[in-house]
Amino acid sequence: MLIMEFENNIRLIYGEKGEQWLKDLPCLIAQLAAQWNLKDLKVYPDLTYNYVLKGQQEEHPIVLKVGIDFPALRAEYAALQAFKGYEIVSVIDADLDQGAILLHRAIPGETLVSLFPREDLEALEIACQSAVLLHQASIPVDYSFPLLGDWLKIIDREWELPSSQLNLARKLKNDLLENSKSQALLHGDLHHGNILSDGEKWVVIDPKGVIGDPLYDMTGCLLREPFEELMQQPDVFDLLNQRMEFVAHFTQKPLKEIWEWTYVQTVMSTCWSLEDGQDVGLKRKFLGILDELQGT
Repeated sequence: MLIMEFENNIRLIYGEKGEQWLKDLPCLIAQLAAQWNLKDLKVYPDLTYNYVLKGQQEEHPIVLKVGIDFPALRAEYAALQAFKGYEIVSVIDADLDQGAILLHRAIPGETLVSLFPREDLEALEIACQSAVLLHQASIPVDYSFPLLGDWLKIIDREWELPSSQLNLARKLKNDLLENSKSQALLHGDLHHGNILSDGEKWVVIDPKGVIGDPLYDMTGCLLREPFEELMQQPDVFDLLNQRMEFVAHFTQKPLKEIWEWTYVQTVMSTCWSLEDGQDVGLKRKFLGILDELQGT
């Protein structure tokens, strides 16, 4: 069922190009398996926009990630290299002309989602500590990562969202960017599902690579994930408020600023989903909760 959802995503976003890519995918996987001497390849069930398999290279556990969005894969590869040594998953090899990256597989590979909801703040602390480590990496001079401000420009377009939410997000976005005191190479999509157990430590996967305020990585999508599970909690309002208070204490930043970054990132994410033709019902509901939290 989830494989079908992945295929539908590819067709929805890429049309005929995506359909052809899906048809060619089995041959591409066979070619990469031969090229890198891979065996026992099995597809992960929870695919979204990339085709991801686990397997072995000799006796080494690996993950093979293949995508149709070559620029995104190149950016991810550059970010993985830039974050090397900062508890990021390690790269074994890459064939960027084929849109493929070969990675070390984290073992046992449980995500922070496994700690939700019983150890929610413990998971959040691990994620924030991971962000602090990543932000120590130097911004590379040999690869031009996008600026967070460029990502956020999507909010300035017209969308099927209440004008009050769009206008507020635009104002907050402009103020936050103008008042940002520091810049770092950010993961860009740091959340529970992208932090995995690897032996005695936790490692981060799937960096997007964007330059901006470090606080962005510790708000936004991190505070609303695991999204569907979070939204099913009867105390979601209190849970989200507790998360924001934790990040404010961890970062020594005002609670208001945590809320502002979360609001702006959620509106941006909603715009991205609308652009891709996806259902945004839960995100609209989440924005409503954020509107309520603004007054607390």
